Formats: sequence, structure tokens, C-alpha cells
Amino acid sequence: MKKYILAALTAFFALSANAQECCGKGGDCCFSPYWYIQVQGGVQLPYTPGKRSDLISPVVGLNIGRQINPLIGVRLGVEGWESKVQDLYNVDNYNKFKYYDASFDATLNLVNLLTKKADNALNFLLLGGVGYSWSEATLTSTTWFSPSVRVGAIIEANLTKNVALSLEHRMTNTSNEWNGRIQGSKHDWYSSTLLGVAFKFGYKEKAKPAPVVEPEPVAEPEPAPVPEPAPVVVEEKKPEPVVVKEEPLKETFFYLIRESDPDPETTLNKIADWCKKYPNKTITVDGYADKGTGTPEINVKYAKARAEKVAKALQDKGIAADRMTVNSYGDTVQPYSENDRNRCVIVVGK
Repeated sequence: MKKYILAALTAFFALSANAQECCGKGGDCCFSPYWYIQVQGGVQLPYTPGKRSDLISPVVGLNIGRQINPLIGVRLGVEGWESKVQDLYNVDNYNKFKYYDASFDATLNLVNLLTKKADNALNFLLLGGVGYSWSEATLTSTTWFSPSVRVGAIIEANLTKNVALSLEHRMTNTSNEWNGRIQGSKHDWYSSTLLGVAFKFGYKEKAKPAPVVEPEPVAEPEPAPVPEPAPVVVEEKKPEPVVVKEEPLKETFFYLIRESDPDPETTLNKIADWCKKYPNKTITVDGYADKGTGTPEINVKYAKARAEKVAKALQDKGIAADRMTVNSYGDTVQPYSENDRNRCVIVVGK
């Protein structure tokens, strides 16, 4: 059995090292693998002769796990406490015995499989694993070490990003020696129903893209001085009206995945100053999302939120709402050839 546990440990860390970073094509968010610690408590019921209600016993467990990608998770755990077995010599009596079980499990998230998402509030998982048990069989006054296999299902509710509650039900098959009833069949079944709370940690922060730096304009060389011409007498004319050359306005805000807050503040101030300088001008605020991530429905939402938040920030700086036209193009329009630059809001003065 030791070689099976070693193989399970090897698989556990190998899968963790090769974890996928994102949901993949079709997902609406970028997935970050994480670790978790889970504590559980509940009841255990062996399927041996006797009245079922008299065989129910307490059980507690502690697990450490890794959610490798939106579908697959693995965990190592230890659980146990107490179980019961019918007395071989007096069927009206039940003997208690201590047991502990070390296990390796793998889980499959069916909700993420069907929805292609990784941030569902409620999940349903299938579980399968192997274990190795120590038990103190009071019927024969012996200690046994027994291999086991188990299957089950888990309902998980995510309270926050870092805390989840779960209800787990499992069936475990192990050697008949486990409870000391070495007569009869070669295998025993017992079920476990446990409530648990998991604390998640170890999310990887995504690197922020380098800020886009606009190139400095190159100053043209000053022309060579021209000799002053001889004075010429001309008729006096009325002065021509002074025409002020209008400064163009085009500013762009860039965003990380799932972000919608405008930054930096200096760009907002620049736009607000332009609007105050030209009180008869209007501006368009156009929101975009990149086509390389997310779905069209999600991208429309983010593009709209980005454009509306820029417009709201400009209103807070004293720019009237009727001077702005706010548009959301989702991922239907890609103003840049580089995918990540299309998570943006472009403001143009008119």
C-alpha cells in the first residue's frame, strides 16, 4: 500500500506544478489556482449487522488541498475518531473502537464543467480516492492496518473568495479486518456525512502590463535668421481677428482583465481642463473589451462599465453630462492590433 500512497503524493505535486492559469477559451474570467485547508465534522455509519441507529458514530477530519484548474482538485487528508461493531457473542451489545484514515482524493467540479465558468457561488463535485486505515479492533483485541477506496459527492457554497462551506457524503470500502469481524465477507462498507469549512489561500496575482508611454514630440530645428527687408509703406488696414488654434483631444485609458476603474488621475484632469477651456465643445466616451478573453455578453458589460465610470469621474470634476456621448462596443470593435490594449476607453473631443 505504501507504493500507492507514494504514487498519489507524486501525482498531487506534479499536477499542482502544472496547474493551468486560466479558464481557457470560452471562460468569462481568468482562473488562479489556489491551496486550501479544510476542517470537517460529522457522523459515520458502518454497514455491519445491527440496528443502524445504534451504529452511528462521530467523525472529524482535516484536509489540505489544491484546486489545480476550474475542473480538477486534489487533497490529502486524515480523519477518524470512533466507530462501532456488533458484539460477536452478545448481539444486543456494541463495541466501540478507535480508527484513523489517511487518504488521497481527487475531485471533479461538474458545475464548472457545464457552465465554463470558475466563480460560481454554488458547486457540485464528484470525489474519488484511496486511503490507508489504522483501527483498534476491540472484538479481537488487535490492531489492523487496512487499505481502502472511496467515492462520494460534495455540495460547496462559496461565502467569499477565501471561505467556503461544504456538505460531503462518502462511501468507503475496506478490509473486513478493519472492525475485527474477520468472519464472513472479505470487505466492509461504511458511509461518512460531514459538514466542512475551507479556508483558501495562495492565489497568484496577475502581473500588471507596463504603462503605455507616448513618445516625446521631436522639436523641429529653428530656421536660419532672414535679413529684415527694407521698410515698405502700405495702406493702413483694420486688424484681422485673432484666431485661436484649437487643441485636439484624444486620450486613452487602459485596463487589466476584469478592471473598470479609470486610471491615472492625471488623464482625467487633462480631459476636464480641455472641456473647461472649450465650453462649447462635446466629447465621446467609447468603451471597449478585448476579444481574446471572456464572452461577448461579459465583454459588453465590462466595456459599458468602463465608459460609464470615466463619464462619472468627469462629471465629478464639473463636466456636464449633456456634453458627453457614452458608447459601449464590447469586443465587436478592436481599435488596436494588440489584444490586451483593447481593454480600454477612448475619449475624443469634438
